[in-house]
Amino acid sequence: MADEDNEDKKIHEEGEEVEEKVEEIVEEREESPWKDALKRRWYRFSSNPLSLVGLAITIITIFLAIFGEYIVPYPSHGGLYHNYDAKFIQPFTNWKYPLGTDSMGRDVLTRTILGFRYSIRMAVVVLSLVVPSGVVVGLVAGYHKGTWIDTLLMRISDIFIAVPPLVLALSITAMLEPEPFYAMMAVSLMWWPWYARITYNNVSSISNEEFVRSAEIMGDSKIHIMFSEILPNCTGPILTKMTLDAGWVIIIGASLSFVGLGAQPPTPDLGTMVSGGSDYLPHHWQVSIFPAMAISFIILGFNLLGDGIQDAFEESGGGS
Repeated sequence: MADEDNEDKKIHEEGEEVEEKVEEIVEEREESPWKDALKRRWYRFSSNPLSLVGLAITIITIFLAIFGEYIVPYPSHGGLYHNYDAKFIQPFTNWKYPLGTDSMGRDVLTRTILGFRYSIRMAVVVLSLVVPSGVVVGLVAGYHKGTWIDTLLMRISDIFIAVPPLVLALSITAMLEPEPFYAMMAVSLMWWPWYARITYNNVSSISNEEFVRSAEIMGDSKIHIMFSEILPNCTGPILTKMTLDAGWVIIIGASLSFVGLGAQPPTPDLGTMVSGGSDYLPHHWQVSIFPAMAISFIILGFNLLGDGIQDAFEESGGGS
């Protein structure tokens, strides 16, 4: 009897082990499509050296925007500091000021690095506002294509698209105080229709797919279908546009600052620095050229990163 009990116990334990292994295999198979998709996309992204360059530039830019004030040589030069004895030092002639100084003796390198913060903050705030709102509008209009909802939402977006973005931003900020907050709100107001349009186009083509029809037959709610079934398949184009638009938002923000409608002195903003330094060209070129190069550096990084993301999602048509 004891031997039979031991054999039954062993068989029971072996059965439990087999069940656990089967469950693990099933879980791995359930997770593998996501992991495989991520691996494929990373392979496609990393196979292009320029995409990795864009990723590196973007990481450096974000790092400087967050931690710039802790690594710059002269943090006080980001404010009302002045030292007229050190004004207009030419770049690469003094080891204390490798990129030279401006009209108030402030270090150009320090102010350029600190200027990254405003540019990245502009991009983050604007995209945080326009992407969710634009995507929701495009998602709802695309799923209800051919109805009054579609007509109302998309005609409103067309009105905003018809106005040149920079002109609209200039008009709004000119009527208000020249503050960074108003500049961000003005850019946000003009940017959301583009996400509504790109989401609308993708949803219009996806909403007739079999998996969407199956979810409707199963009785799933419209909210579930739109946000759980359709939206994940639009992530590729949306992410690509977000990355590319980050550079454009920075250009618009710098343009507003250049004409005096963005960040105000002594805030170290790249657009303001380019504008202020233009008065001293060509003799003291460092005051405006290096901030302009920084703007180009940031935009180059986001554009290369956006191209890499587009390549990574091309395989499956931008889905998840």
